[in-house]
Amino acid sequence: MSHSPQAYIAGMGMITAIGADAPSTAAAVNAEISGYTASEYSNHAGQLITMANVPDEVFSMFPVGINEGDYYSDHADRSIKMSLIAIKEALAMPLARQTLAPLIPLVLVMPEPQAGIEPIDHQQLINNLLEYGELPFSPELVTRIHTGRAGGIQGLERAFRYLYELDYDYVLIGGSDCYLNHPRLDALDAAERLLAPGVMDGFAPGEGAGFLLLTRQPQHALNQNNHIVALHPPGIGEEPGHIHAREDQIYRGDGLDQAFKGALKAHRGADIQRIYSSMNGEHYWAKECGVALMRSQAHFQEAISIIHPADCFGDLGAATAPVLIALAAQHLLTKQQSAATHLVYSAADGPLRAAVRVEKIAQAANH
Repeated sequence: MSHSPQAYIAGMGMITAIGADAPSTAAAVNAEISGYTASEYSNHAGQLITMANVPDEVFSMFPVGINEGDYYSDHADRSIKMSLIAIKEALAMPLARQTLAPLIPLVLVMPEPQAGIEPIDHQQLINNLLEYGELPFSPELVTRIHTGRAGGIQGLERAFRYLYELDYDYVLIGGSDCYLNHPRLDALDAAERLLAPGVMDGFAPGEGAGFLLLTRQPQHALNQNNHIVALHPPGIGEEPGHIHAREDQIYRGDGLDQAFKGALKAHRGADIQRIYSSMNGEHYWAKECGVALMRSQAHFQEAISIIHPADCFGDLGAATAPVLIALAAQHLLTKQQSAATHLVYSAADGPLRAAVRVEKIAQAANH
């Protein structure tokens, strides 16, 4: 076990197109169930876009009202409700309920800013979490990370500071995202990035939420058969040749390579056999993963498995990294017989790249 700081998973919550909670989503991913359907949105060629959305009945049956603010939007409404569902699941673990402080910090992952696209009002989201969720937060303890897919791993840096520099026993980190927004879809369509008949290099927009309750106390972590899951400090990198870069900013694969090396620098051995990836079906991401994997191959088994569950639930945007970490943790606790390590990484459309080691370690259960 490493001597570097570790954050232990005390609770996990998620909702996606293929599962209403963490166990059902993990089971659907393991079974390779797809939530892809033809949406009601058409691209510039008149073809229906493939999406993976949470069923509408989840929202129509929602038990609490939502403060819509000055301007109602469907994607904001759905993002808020998904956040509430996933956060309540993450906080529902019996041990966490017994030991949570009245207020805990929240690291909230938001979509990347995009020119011409009105973002979800983060204050509206936070207000609803406080007003309707009956959750242990205050505005002063909320940190926002606006880096989309990569934010849930980048935000671990802040989570570690809350745990080890500011002495909080718990911190919650996660995000929610929804692509049901015409300007956002229009921008992706203009770049020919949306999966549809005739589009050979596109992705299916998904929607969902993922949140992780982390603790610095191993005895408070989720414990299964005397094992718990630890997150190590993340590795962070920046890719100059990112997907929105100018033509003169050449892609070299350096950003994800830096993230891999940062996450793996304290790891000894070539025993990692599973990687959870934010790849969403676009060719760019597969090339990037191949470069980073080759440059850090000394840490991986030859028969490496690369898991990219966007094939099942679509691209989750700001919810991507927390969901990937939770899926890796679920696999370690339920499918892996002994101590093991998975690598999780996520890449933003912008320059940010982030990776984290997720490790199953021995820990006697509390009785």
